[in-house]
Amino acid sequence: MGSKKVLKVGLDSAAPFPMHSDYDSENFEGFEVDLMKAITEHLDFEVIYEVSLWSNILEQLFKGELDLICSAVTVTPSRRHILEFTNPYLHFRLCAVIKEADTLRSISDLKNKTIGIREATEAEKYVHANFPGNNMVHAETNKELYRKLQAGKIDLLIDDSPIAGGFLQKNKKLKVGLYLPNTDSQYAIAMKKGDVNLKEQFNEVLTLLKENGVYQTIYKKWFTDIQF
Repeated sequence: MGSKKVLKVGLDSAAPFPMHSDYDSENFEGFEVDLMKAITEHLDFEVIYEVSLWSNILEQLFKGELDLICSAVTVTPSRRHILEFTNPYLHFRLCAVIKEADTLRSISDLKNKTIGIREATEAEKYVHANFPGNNMVHAETNKELYRKLQAGKIDLLIDDSPIAGGFLQKNKKLKVGLYLPNTDSQYAIAMKKGDVNLKEQFNEVLTLLKENGVYQTIYKKWFTDIQF
């Protein structure tokens, strides 16, 4: 028996729960952790996680310092040019999170509001493209972003719906005010360009996990009452 092939898997240092918790916490857990475990056990790979700032992580993969990233990576046309993506493992939308007492009736209510966003995310691109005149407040981590909203430093924040769901489970003072139109998106596992063999192995197992019900079991464990 040879030793197992080791995969270096990149993780966002600002853990996007329920996708995954903080790697250094007592319980490193989450939807992506369970999914990665199921895939790699099936393929007989060993996983070594490496934690990075979101703003550096895609660059590290591009340079080949990581084998893959499974950390709420949104599939986009520009990223497809420089990376390989597996089939998507989660569909979601962008949403606007507000305080419990506030309301957003439609997208036009976002006019003149101070919007919080995380750096180097698709949410940031969305706000720059659709609300370039708005006041924007950037944060490096989700936690910081949600804290700013609670403290009243911003009127709303824009985030991926599964991650917003994770924060809102722990925070009853905030709510989703609006799902943003035409922001249907997907998370997939990102790999180095040209790593087609690995991608195909992962896709085969992803399909299998959906067919044999393992995927659904993991999904239900983490997303019981979150609506995307």
